Amino acid sequence: MSLSRQVHAQAKPASVTDAEYIYVSQYLGGGEAHALLGWLLANADWRTERLKLFGRSIVVPRLVAWYGDPGVSYRYSGIDHDAVGWPPSLASLVRTVRAEFAPGTNFLLVNRYRCGADSMGWHTDDEPALAGPVVSISLGAVRRFHLRTAVDAGTINLDLAHGSLLIHPRDCPHAVPKTRRRVGERINLSFRTISV
Repeated sequence: MSLSRQVHAQAKPASVTDAEYIYVSQYLGGGEAHALLGWLLANADWRTERLKLFGRSIVVPRLVAWYGDPGVSYRYSGIDHDAVGWPPSLASLVRTVRAEFAPGTNFLLVNRYRCGADSMGWHTDDEPALAGPVVSISLGAVRRFHLRTAVDAGTINLDLAHGSLLIHPRDCPHAVPKTRRRVGERINLSFRTISV
């Protein structure tokens, strides 16, 4: 298998076939990225989740929201996330993601990192219900993203820019670590294909 890496590209990638990951630093234009960030901050139905870890209930260190095709449900960490549709502010973006990268996209998980203490530990998105790659768009403050590819066990560090696009296989371990640096809010839109 031929593997490629596209980092800090200015144009939209033509294909994700056989890619270990693809990063496009300026996927959304500034005006579009700012408008989408503002809409999500003001209108998304942000939730605080609790998870059971080693028998203890812990608060997830970020806020979450989700959207998707009506009737689609995404279950992870023992929690069901039932979708009820796409608001107009997201409808055109999901159509673009379907046309350019993942035709079966039917769900969007949105994570809100309010400060450097909000984070995501190492994990994969390899639940049996998921298919295809993970397509994500970052908005707001730049945060460091760690990725381990299937080919190389080393960690790849990416500083995800406002309006950037990242595509990676769902079985690649990845994380958004805590940071002591003063950082603003960051929102990540993670488009998924859920088997129904």
